[in-house]
Amino acid sequence: MTDRQPNRASLNNVVADVSVELGRKQILLGEARRIKEGDVIAFDKLCGEAFDILLNQRPLGEGEIVVVNDAMAIRITRLIDRKAPA
Repeated sequence: MTDRQPNRASLNNVVADVSVELGRKQILLGEARRIKEGDVIAFDKLCGEAFDILLNQRPLGEGEIVVVNDAMAIRITRLIDRKAPA
């Protein structure tokens, strides 16, 4: 068996899903069915608190919302070290 390093260049064209989680809220299905336009849903995070950045639904880091050229963007404020012991 040989100890081969992966060809990192082959990873350049892999599609990954990046999402941002502003907060979470657990509600009953009946409550979800009654949600209508204009309703306000309170989440578990405070305004201005860092939000989670997910890569393929796994935590990647934390960030904050910024405006770049009149568009909403993400500033990454912390990356999760996958090599650190849990």
